[in-house]
Amino acid sequence: MKTILTCLVAAATVGATATTVEPRQLPPCQFPDTEVSTNCQFSTARTGGLVLSLHLSLLASPSNNVEIAIGHDSDGDGHLSACEAGATVGWDCGEWVARCGMEELHADAATPSVRKQLTWRLFVSDGTVRKLEASENGHSLDFGLNGPPPAWLFSPTWDVVRFIARGADAADESLRAELHANGTVIKLR
Repeated sequence: MKTILTCLVAAATVGATATTVEPRQLPPCQFPDTEVSTNCQFSTARTGGLVLSLHLSLLASPSNNVEIAIGHDSDGDGHLSACEAGATVGWDCGEWVARCGMEELHADAATPSVRKQLTWRLFVSDGTVRKLEASENGHSLDFGLNGPPPAWLFSPTWDVVRFIARGADAADESLRAELHANGTVIKLR
């Protein structure tokens, strides 16, 4: 019996492992368009219950734009282009925005603080988006959803995450993306 329990605990631990990508702070921009970015491999191809968490911290200003884009690198060059991005979440000119092509969700800032920390948690079950929890500095954000979140917020085909900063003001950003199992199911017969 002790061996069976050890195996079950080991299986639960393996199933609960997370994929985390957290790049260092982006370098200063050397181009007139003020954009800096980095791309990281980040696969969402898993089954079962998942939580996709995006964490973004920045000094917010009306000119800053700090985003996390996630999508499928269809040309295989290791870089997520704008047309390859499935969804983008972040701070854009004074508000929180999630977008995919022409589809957009907006939320006003929840606090007057210049230092803003976004926590974005998307709950997915078998590839279907079930629930969205978003907060700024611990205060809930309202993206105006009347029902379940839109399907475009997640795809199991995504394989690259791109961290992007733009704007004339220093953003002092930190970014992190995580994907982990939402619970563990153990079946005994």
